[in-house]
Amino acid sequence: MNTLQEQFTAEARELVQQALEDLIALEREGSAGERIDRVFRAFHTLKGSAGILDLPVMGLTMHAAEDVLAAIQTGGLELTPQVIDCALACLDLVSEWVDSFASHGSFPSDAAEAGVAVTAQLRGLLVGDELKPNLSVSSANLTSEHALPQWVAPLIDVARGRIGQKRGTKFVALSYEPRADCFFHGDDPLQTMRKVPNLCALHIEAVRPWPPLPELDPYSCNLRFQCIAAASRSELAGIFRLVPDQVRMVDIPASALIREGETGDDSRLVLVCSIVEEQLRMLRSATDREDFSGRVGSAARAAMNALRYGSRVSLSDEIERARDIALSLLEATPLLAALEKALALLGRTERVPSGSAPEPKPQPSDRAGSRSLRVDEGKIDALGNLAGELIVLKNALAYLAKRVEDESVGQDLSRAVKREADAMERLSAELHAAILQLRLVPISQVFRRFPRLVRDMAQRLDKKVTLVMQGETTEADKTIVDRLFDPLLHLVRNALDHGIESSEERRSAGKPEIGTITMRASPAGRRFIVEVSDDGRGIDPNNIRLKAAERKLLPAEELAAMPDEQAMDLIFSAGFSTTQQVSDISGRGVGMDVVRTSVQQIEGRVSLTSTVGLGTAVRLELPANIAMSQVMVVEAGGQLFGIPMDAVTETIRLAPDRISQIKNNTGFVLRDRIVPICALSGLMNLADAPRSDSAAKLLVVTEVGGKIAALEIDAIHDRLEVVLKPMQGLLSGARGYAGTTLLGNGRVLLVLDLKEVLP
Repeated sequence: MNTLQEQFTAEARELVQQALEDLIALEREGSAGERIDRVFRAFHTLKGSAGILDLPVMGLTMHAAEDVLAAIQTGGLELTPQVIDCALACLDLVSEWVDSFASHGSFPSDAAEAGVAVTAQLRGLLVGDELKPNLSVSSANLTSEHALPQWVAPLIDVARGRIGQKRGTKFVALSYEPRADCFFHGDDPLQTMRKVPNLCALHIEAVRPWPPLPELDPYSCNLRFQCIAAASRSELAGIFRLVPDQVRMVDIPASALIREGETGDDSRLVLVCSIVEEQLRMLRSATDREDFSGRVGSAARAAMNALRYGSRVSLSDEIERARDIALSLLEATPLLAALEKALALLGRTERVPSGSAPEPKPQPSDRAGSRSLRVDEGKIDALGNLAGELIVLKNALAYLAKRVEDESVGQDLSRAVKREADAMERLSAELHAAILQLRLVPISQVFRRFPRLVRDMAQRLDKKVTLVMQGETTEADKTIVDRLFDPLLHLVRNALDHGIESSEERRSAGKPEIGTITMRASPAGRRFIVEVSDDGRGIDPNNIRLKAAERKLLPAEELAAMPDEQAMDLIFSAGFSTTQQVSDISGRGVGMDVVRTSVQQIEGRVSLTSTVGLGTAVRLELPANIAMSQVMVVEAGGQLFGIPMDAVTETIRLAPDRISQIKNNTGFVLRDRIVPICALSGLMNLADAPRSDSAAKLLVVTEVGGKIAALEIDAIHDRLEVVLKPMQGLLSGARGYAGTTLLGNGRVLLVLDLKEVLP
């Protein structure tokens, strides 16, 4: 795709999402003028974007949606759930088209049929014949008619001379009757007619008798335009693509061409001059400074295309040179001068007001935080990789500084090296932190996809549910936020299907008829918390024990002795479900298993709490950033390994008398919890370092996936902030390693994946 198409897809997706959120809010909170205006602007902008890229079917659908919203704004149509449904269906269709356009550069093959169907639904909401025009893009209005209507004959008499000289050329008679309220929909009938190429005849008449002057409404269009043009039907359809319901076109048969006449070059020159004048008017009247480059580029491009269309290639080249000068100087004057010169050479007197103020240089905006810049994710990743290399060099410099200090090369030199190493460490840490900030996005990017989902699923389940979202400004790494949607989707589905009761059940239980699902995000140091809770029926741990026994997950005695908290954890087992009936929403026992697996893949943890009759809450604890990790460097069996600090609970030295034999393993009691001991050297198949039986054991207590264990090690060397690199080449499939990093002395440090290492 070119830059314009990429901008269209990005902007269209943002507008669709914004309109969707506003429509859901309107349904939930009631009609609000500001929100309706915002939705109208979104649809209007989408229509304009479709016009720029020549996507007539999208423009037709957006035009119908605009009419519906305009009727709501004026009070002619009530904002009902049916209206919301139709508007959302329109947005769904646009989203599908935009995705297809982004992938293939075109709309789906059935876009016209789908667009006509949705447009018909939207038009069906409106009342009054004048608001229900013919909808089909390929309707009788745009097809040939065997018999010429009466209005065509006078036009042929006027244009017969011009038509005669262009034998072999296609001629079309056109009747354009704008709607009375066309100005309020952004239509300009006169400007539209000026775009018709090669006019051979033109007639303008009043649709209805003119009222007395005191009663005349200047904002109501009462004109009908009839013309004959030496152009193809497809050219004219493109010009009137946003108002096809207001146009009739008739092919002129060869039998009507009886006399030669003049050419249509004059009308082409008129059109070229009109376009150049419009660019002048636009450049001189614009006051916004933020889109200077886009405005100058757009004006120059339109003028250049018009001049080439009029066979004025040299003038087009001059406009191009003036555009480059204007962009380099950030000053529109050179382009204005070139446009004025082109008009003079075309023999047209400029009709742009001469007193317009010249374009000033764009000034920086004073609004802090009001501007944003789209940056390709790959560029940020490349910058992060460079910063990661700087971190490695920083660690190497710190290692050398320590060597200089230990070897007593000289106090002054040692202090100088240490000082520069500290400065290097500070600056590299600040640089890396600033780069990581570029990858942070608000959690609202994933939260905002759920109001529509909750609305639609609640309607399918015939339940009344409201969604509350809190902490949407909490920020996290984009990769983590993107991967959060699937687990959150399963949690919300379960809350709707299993958690929230029907209206009758809630009334019987003395609860509000409308259930509540809450999605909450909050920062927690280097991590952040996402919680999905509901005020539904809750989960009975005894029911979980019963289902686990039926599925033979654990022996009955072990299930009976299991604490409620541990029993609740069984709900995350693969294939486990408490529902009696499988639906197309949930009940197959894969949702909660997927939640835990997906969260663990991004180094997160999941926990669940529930109270029967009051509701359920699922808590996801996630890293805020995956590009930077803290590791503890430990030694075992003569080798160095890295242990992620997120998994480390504490380190302790334990006397032999506190260690007990528990079944086939050793362990100890830590604050009323039994903690098994695993020798890291044994887990990594390394020889144990010789040690006395009476010596205290050095243990690192870890907790991963709800399981606690103590790793026996030989020594703790350091704690570092590192950039992890995934295992590559032949080692890419090796299990048990989260990645690698370089130490200051150049050695490669293997960082362990404790989920794989621990038995």
